[in-house]
Amino acid sequence: RQIQQHRWCAEQHRQLFDGKPRSDGYTHFKSAQGHSDSGARFWYVLIAAVPSSLLLYYLSHLDRAPFTNRLRMIDLSRDKEIAMGAHDYRRLLASHPVLSSQHPATKLVQKVGARVAAAADLGYSWEFQVLDSPIVNAACLPGGKVVVYRGLLELFKYDESALAVVLAHEAGHVVARHAAEQLGFFNILLWAESLVNIVFNARFVTRKLFTLGGRLPYSRKLELEADYIGLMLLAKTCHYDPAAAPAVFATIGRASAQHIEMLATHPTSERRTKALQDALPKARQFAQSNCNESWDAWRAASSTTSS
Repeated sequence: RQIQQHRWCAEQHRQLFDGKPRSDGYTHFKSAQGHSDSGARFWYVLIAAVPSSLLLYYLSHLDRAPFTNRLRMIDLSRDKEIAMGAHDYRRLLASHPVLSSQHPATKLVQKVGARVAAAADLGYSWEFQVLDSPIVNAACLPGGKVVVYRGLLELFKYDESALAVVLAHEAGHVVARHAAEQLGFFNILLWAESLVNIVFNARFVTRKLFTLGGRLPYSRKLELEADYIGLMLLAKTCHYDPAAAPAVFATIGRASAQHIEMLATHPTSERRTKALQDALPKARQFAQSNCNESWDAWRAASSTTSS
């Protein structure tokens, strides 16, 4: 009898933990563990699938930047990019008084801007406006919409070559489609940041890390690339000397508040000046190979101006 009771208890114990329904119609213990395993597998698959999907999306939208041949991702159509530029352009024009088209400052910007726009060769209908504001800044938006602040012109005493350097840099952003590229990159970072937050649940820390390690360095990289492309656009005009660029950015750096580079969207003026100096031989070579017979006259004019 004791043996039979022992066998009965053993059978009940086996049925209790093997996950099979007993005569009471319920599944005990092990099925709950099975559901837990299924839930864990779901999250493992999700965590593996999201980065894979992002990588596939990234690879399918790769593109080469002009002049530098840098590989990057752009997933925004050109039409949408131009529409965004038009929206920002209207917003900027509404932010400050706009000087008339007959104002000497506007005429200067239009003259210099037309030469830079011809070198950019984007087929846009370019527009140039001067905002009556002491801010030292300028912007070239997708679609060829250019805004220059009076403060920038006054900083350089309305010097044409200095204005050309700034406009060429701003046009470099448009030539390389940096606005569209940055939007796509930030979207990828946002997805990655969300995934990390799901795993570690530390939103404040991950946001700081992704900003310091992703958004800001990427912005600085694009600024340096726009400097380089701007240098090539200056050479392509066969009118403005690229050698003026380092001094122009050094002046802007002195006029701006000092900043710690790792916390800023722009490189320090020292770093920009050094990069421009290093790129000058390529710019001169580019000008010599593209300006042909006008190269000697342009170089002679630059030498006369500097002397």
